[in-house]
Amino acid sequence: MNLKTIAITPFAQGIIKVDCEAGDEPGTIRTRPGMVVCARHHETSEPGAVAPALAKHPIQDRLMEREANREANAIVEVPVKMFFNKTDNAITANYRAYDTGTGAPLCTGDGKNAKRQSEAGDSTQTITQVPCPGPDRCAFAQAAGNACRRQVKMVVQIDGQDDLLSVFEVRSSSINNFRTLTAQLRMIELRFAGLRHVPLKLQMWKASSVASNYQPFDLLRLSINAASDADAMATVKQARDAASAQGLVDEFDSVFGGAAGEYDPMETLGDDFQLVSDFYEPTRVTRRATQRRIESATPTEAARESAGSVIADAVRRATEHRTRTSGPEGVEPRGRGFESCQPRHLHQERTFFGT
Repeated sequence: MNLKTIAITPFAQGIIKVDCEAGDEPGTIRTRPGMVVCARHHETSEPGAVAPALAKHPIQDRLMEREANREANAIVEVPVKMFFNKTDNAITANYRAYDTGTGAPLCTGDGKNAKRQSEAGDSTQTITQVPCPGPDRCAFAQAAGNACRRQVKMVVQIDGQDDLLSVFEVRSSSINNFRTLTAQLRMIELRFAGLRHVPLKLQMWKASSVASNYQPFDLLRLSINAASDADAMATVKQARDAASAQGLVDEFDSVFGGAAGEYDPMETLGDDFQLVSDFYEPTRVTRRATQRRIESATPTEAARESAGSVIADAVRRATEHRTRTSGPEGVEPRGRGFESCQPRHLHQERTFFGT
């Protein structure tokens, strides 16, 4: 590890994710209409547990006191402000691969190029630059014991948090969430001449598609937490003027975002794997389950199931092509995966419905 290139990022005291529950089929996960706020430490677990639960963050109880959350009996709205002033620093997305047995980071890529940890001839660890075709087309990502998935991270501060020098990370693996949140952040940045101090709400919304069998799944979006844009702008101007009058430097983009390309690539993968383990969905599970259904079905049912599988594969491949040719803003009709603050086995394979 090069100590001069250790990635310095804002201290995250908690993680915000869409809640989830077990799906109808074994090994599947389905989103629930609500968010969870996890702390960075784990609860006490029973002896022999593979992975203890992430503890609930104390601020979650305060969020439940909001009217919208009380009515829904779930956290469907979180008042936030952006920590960074520029969209490119506020939200990021990349592919990350882990060793599912040890949780060790292995590779990080952007869909075109990747940096992978490997062993040099003298048995020391080294970083190798390799092509990044994405997890569906990468032999390394599909090798036994490896799991690669898209990761989206948005950095926010929750209104009323007790430590203004820390942040919360909104985590997702959904391309739909990335596209929606990025587009909204760019509009907010332009309209308010920056993201800092703009009063916002992180909210839930529903979508459905052919890939989800027309079943609704839950996504994230931002909205202005004020009666009007004019009221929001008055709040922003007051906060910015107050910081200037007090002699405070009110911009952190240059501190954390300016030299990101110089950081040790494996340091950027230093997350606790359990924070993101539920985002990792090898498609082998779905295909094995489909094959078992075909083998046990009648000839007519088997033909229908097989045809559906072929169509699904065609849709997936077409989507991958659009995503590769249009960049990170490309459309993917099927997004996946969220982790609640529940115990997870790091090696368990899952399939996701929604987001």
